Amino acid sequence: MKRWTGISEFVAVAEQQSFTKAAKLLGMSVAQVSRNIAELEATLAIKLLYRSTRSVSLTEEGKLYLQHCRHLVSSLEEANRTLANLSATPRGLIKLTAPVYYGETHIAPLLHQFFVAIPRHRARGSSY
Repeated sequence: MKRWTGISEFVAVAEQQSFTKAAKLLGMSVAQVSRNIAELEATLAIKLLYRSTRSVSLTEEGKLYLQHCRHLVSSLEEANRTLANLSATPRGLIKLTAPVYYGETHIAPLLHQFFVAIPRHRARGSSY
């Protein structure tokens, strides 16, 4: 994953036009954001940002690279959201044992609510 180092930071700095704002957005220190971008620039052997004490701006190469990196970061965020949604959705087999009367009066209504809320799940062997 070494090749990904600095890409998210670069996009955040370019969009925020500030190392401080980008660091806050990413939940990182300004120094770490700066180091990761410096490492990215060293890996690419190209300067992506002009830095001064008061401003940050993109080089021509940085502008071109930003167009591609935005897509990468966006796709990565979408992949992360997809996985987060999968892990947030209950999965697996539910096995219940209960007396018939209790199951019919208390468990069955709860299972119905569960199946309505999460339609992907079906009872095994059930025609529900």
